[in-house]
Amino acid sequence: MTSQRDNAMTVCGSIVRAAVVAVLVLLTAVGCSGQTAAPEKLAGPTAADGLGNLRDLFRLAASGKAALPKSLAEFTSQEPFYPVAGPFVLSGEIGCAWGAGLKQGPEAAKRVLAFETRAAQDGGWVMFQDGTIREVTAEEFAAAPKATP
Repeated sequence: MTSQRDNAMTVCGSIVRAAVVAVLVLLTAVGCSGQTAAPEKLAGPTAADGLGNLRDLFRLAASGKAALPKSLAEFTSQEPFYPVAGPFVLSGEIGCAWGAGLKQGPEAAKRVLAFETRAAQDGGWVMFQDGTIREVTAEEFAAAPKATP
């Protein structure tokens, strides 16, 4: 003869097994819907992101906490500290007026300090000497004076 305790254990065991089976069926049904969604491609950093990271270097240089690179070779030694800007600069996708730094004032807002190299032909992202980053047309880029050291 079975005791009440044995009956309760059997009922609890049955409920647990039924719950596990229900969860497995649900997960299988969701995973086997027949439709395969294309994996989302993660967007990588843009040239604007690279210019923003490069601006960090110029801000540190303006505050005296980093050396202002006067050439691409000098930037190369600092590149590991600027993981977003580095690949863009080293690949030539971003150009820079090396040796020129950030400045204040209305004229600085007009002078190009760093730029997406395609900006000359197609328009693109530009950082001005006051640190502003914005997208310009090829005509605007051609008309904008370049920063000088």
